[in-house]
Amino acid sequence: MNGATDDHQFGPMPPWRAVVAATVRAAYAWSKRHEQPGAMREAARMTGVVMAAHGPGKGPVTPAELAEALHRPLGELPCLKDCPETEAAEMILLENGQLTAAVYDLACEYSAPLGEAIGRAAWLPTWTRMRADQIRQEAYTAMIATGRQEDYVASRKFLIEHPAGQFDTLREQLSKEGARLAPYGYEEIPEDQLHRDQNSQAWWFPCPVCRWPMAVTGDLVRCRYRPHSASYRIRRRPASARPALDRVDAGPRIATPKAALAAGARCVNAGIWRFVVVPGAAELRLYRALDKPGVEVQLWPGADSYDLHVKVGRHEYKADLKEYQSIGRLVDHLTTTRPTAEVVLPVTHEHQLSALENAVPHGVRVTTETRFRTRILNLRRRTNP
Repeated sequence: MNGATDDHQFGPMPPWRAVVAATVRAAYAWSKRHEQPGAMREAARMTGVVMAAHGPGKGPVTPAELAEALHRPLGELPCLKDCPETEAAEMILLENGQLTAAVYDLACEYSAPLGEAIGRAAWLPTWTRMRADQIRQEAYTAMIATGRQEDYVASRKFLIEHPAGQFDTLREQLSKEGARLAPYGYEEIPEDQLHRDQNSQAWWFPCPVCRWPMAVTGDLVRCRYRPHSASYRIRRRPASARPALDRVDAGPRIATPKAALAAGARCVNAGIWRFVVVPGAAELRLYRALDKPGVEVQLWPGADSYDLHVKVGRHEYKADLKEYQSIGRLVDHLTTTRPTAEVVLPVTHEHQLSALENAVPHGVRVTTETRFRTRILNLRRRTNP
C-alpha cells in the first residue's frame, strides 16, 4: 500500500482527524529517516494519506514537501484550513527536522485508524499509531490481571512514581511490591533525552513534576509535556563533574532536577508516560493533599471507574481528573462518555474552566483541583474542629 486511503479507513471520523494522525506519524518518521530503515517508506505512506485527503493537485505530494509543511502550523495545509480544533490547527510538528513538544502534547488525542496495512509499522512508537484510550487499556489490562483492587492501585502508583530509573532497582522494586506493567514495560532512554558530557558519558534529567526523562536539545533541557513548564540550561562544568542545571524560565519555584547516569537506566515509553504517568502525577498530588486525618480518600475505585472517592464525615465526593490539551476533545469525551464523578481540572489546566463550563453537556459538574481541594479541607476543618 502506497499510503492511499479510502473511506473505510477514515471510518466515521471526519477526514481532518485522519490527516492529523498521518502528519504526526510522518513527522516522527522524518525525524528518524537517518536512523530507521523503514522511516522514508513510512513518510511516503503518510504523504499518501494526506494527498488522498487533499485530492488531485492540492497539498504536498512528496515526503520532503510534507516535511517542509510540517515546519509550519498544520492549519496551513489546504485540507486543514477549516479544522474545527484550534489546538490541532496551530500545531507545528517539526523544528529543524526534529519533533517539537507539541507532538507529544496532542498526538494521541488526535490519533485515528489509518488502515491495517499502514498500521503494521512495528518500529513506530505506540503514541504515533494508537489512540490514548488504547494505550491506557493495554496498561490497565496488565494492572488488573489479578482482579484485586489493591494490586491495581499498587501497580498504577508504581508506574506513576517510577517512570524511569536504574533497571536493576526497578526490577527489585517491582518484584517486592508485586506491581504489574504493560507488555512493553521499560525501555532504554531515547538518545534525544540524554546529555553526553565531554567524556561521552550519558546522563538524564528527571522532570521535577512527572519524573520522566526530559528532552535535551543542545544545552537546553525541559519536559516534553509543556504544562510541566520548567526549563533549564546545562551549566558548564569541569569534564569530571556531574552535569548540573540552571533554571532559565520564570515559572513557579520547584526543586532543580539532578543528573542521573544513563548506563543501566530505563524509562516507560512515551505513550505510557503521556497517558498514564502525566495524568497520574496530578491524581497522586490531589490524593496526597487530601489524605489527612478526618478525610478518607480512595484511589481509582472500581479499577478506575473514576479517580478519587473522598469521604468527610457523612459527606462523600467523587472526583475524575481530566487533563486534555484540547477543550474540544475533552467536550467530545464528556459527551460520548458521561462521567460518573465531578470533573476536576488539574492545576495546569484550570484556565480551561470557564470555556468548559459553557460547553459541557447538561448535568456534568466541572471544577478545578484548587477548588476541590479547598472544599474538602474546609469541610474537614468544620467537621473535625
